[in-house]
Amino acid sequence: MSVSSGSLSTSTLVEILRSLVNTKQTGYLKIKENEREGFIAVENGVIVNAKTGPYTALHALFQFVGWRETKIEFHERPMADELGHDLAVYEPQVLLDGLMAKVEELTALREAIPSFDSVLHYVGRGAPTTLEVTPEDLNLLNLADGRRTVRDIADQAQLTPAEVVRTLARFRFAGILELVGAPKIAVKSAMAAAG
Repeated sequence: MSVSSGSLSTSTLVEILRSLVNTKQTGYLKIKENEREGFIAVENGVIVNAKTGPYTALHALFQFVGWRETKIEFHERPMADELGHDLAVYEPQVLLDGLMAKVEELTALREAIPSFDSVLHYVGRGAPTTLEVTPEDLNLLNLADGRRTVRDIADQAQLTPAEVVRTLARFRFAGILELVGAPKIAVKSAMAAAG
């Protein structure tokens, strides 16, 4: 089976993987985004393993969800003898459903906080009682002062930007945080173009 190469979204990756599973293909789905690359191995329509960077199996499979623009190629060939079958314990449909749930979650997060350069402002007086928050969550909320980007907050809190987005998105969905205009990079670009 041939899969065309080109820039594709993560949801397209899930659909290609679903097609490989349904047609009981055997081979490697190679995935690349800029300098990052990895693969998902499929044997007779069963997703048997995945790898990207230091991640393997389920952790690798879910890493691909965060990749925005990917180039994908399917290479039909037998599995290498040394390749583990760590993912074969899951029904393929369970893995596909899990991937789609992650795609939907990521889409919602990106709607709440479009980029790591987004600036958020705290508009509430306190966290609503419907949210379970930790002192660390409240610290991140306090850092959302209308001047710091998500990256700045992550640096100050010594967390990854993705970890900060997950927490701040909960506050944004609850109406406690609002986006402050355009991200800093977009503002700087607009100022440079005008100047």
